[in-house]
Amino acid sequence: MTYAYRADEKTARRVRAILPKLIAGANQAITVQSLASTEVSTSLFAVLAGWWRFTNRTAEALIALYDAGFTVEAAPLMRNLVNHAYAINWLADNGEDGYKALVDESYESRRKLRNNLQALNWQLPDTVDIGEAPNFGHATEEEERRHRRLRGELSNFETMVKAYGTPMMYPVYRNLSSFSHTTDLTAAAFVSFDEQRVTVYGNGRHDRLADFCWMPVPLLQAASVMSPLLKGNPMKKQISDACRDLGMPDDLVAKRL
Repeated sequence: MTYAYRADEKTARRVRAILPKLIAGANQAITVQSLASTEVSTSLFAVLAGWWRFTNRTAEALIALYDAGFTVEAAPLMRNLVNHAYAINWLADNGEDGYKALVDESYESRRKLRNNLQALNWQLPDTVDIGEAPNFGHATEEEERRHRRLRGELSNFETMVKAYGTPMMYPVYRNLSSFSHTTDLTAAAFVSFDEQRVTVYGNGRHDRLADFCWMPVPLLQAASVMSPLLKGNPMKKQISDACRDLGMPDDLVAKRL
């Protein structure tokens, strides 16, 4: 009988058992394995490996927060988890073109920050260097358009998930974002009120159980992209077993339209 994956306590118990194993498997894979192909450049893999470590460390932090009784406070980290899992897929899928878009977008972010600081008369140390503006010398207008499109996907999660045929992930991201900013939801998580009384709660009023139960999905998505890049595909069986035990499809990686 196939296990039914739901946002309930039964699933949460399975998730709690599986998450540490997925994190440990990823940690072992990234530290002891070599690349399966020489076609992946060092610079590209460095970003992928860094994002993968960030993703798994974020999951560890989330587990610690939930164990300590935090729920709504963990939502910003859950947003990071979802976003980085998609970004890993996106970068591996788009290869060097994706890496160039990342370099360009990152430089633009540093440039804007420097300009903000200079506008406020911050005295920046001489050691602060944002580097030179990248110039990739695109040979054709089509290449330039593709570069701009990839930058747009990287900088806007809605655009990215639409490119992968999963627009339903954007409302999830927006909901998580509501707990990452100053919104009425961050207040409502800790208070209720009527015309006569305001009641303040010590802990968040919403358990966010769905977030916790969803945690394996981005981890499995990231591992499903990263493991085949490593010699021997070291997490292949672990990924398959985890998907089966959770009642999920074997392949959770979004495919570009």
